[in-house]
Amino acid sequence: MPKAGKNQHYETVSQAAKRTGLGERTLRRYIAEGNLVAYRAGRAIRLRPQDVDNLFTRTDAWAGGER
Repeated sequence: MPKAGKNQHYETVSQAAKRTGLGERTLRRYIAEGNLVAYRAGRAIRLRPQDVDNLFTRTDAWAGGER
């Protein structure tokens, strides 16, 4: 897991869950599966909001049934 950069905006898993309506366990599963990039800030896990938002873009494309 990469270290968090100083000039970026990050949010906690809890903040991302509240903002998106996803469960914290769901976000942590996406991290474990490699579907969501997470960053370490000491022992804390941080997410870039744009990475979380990109989950919806990718999911919408998959659900669109493009074959």
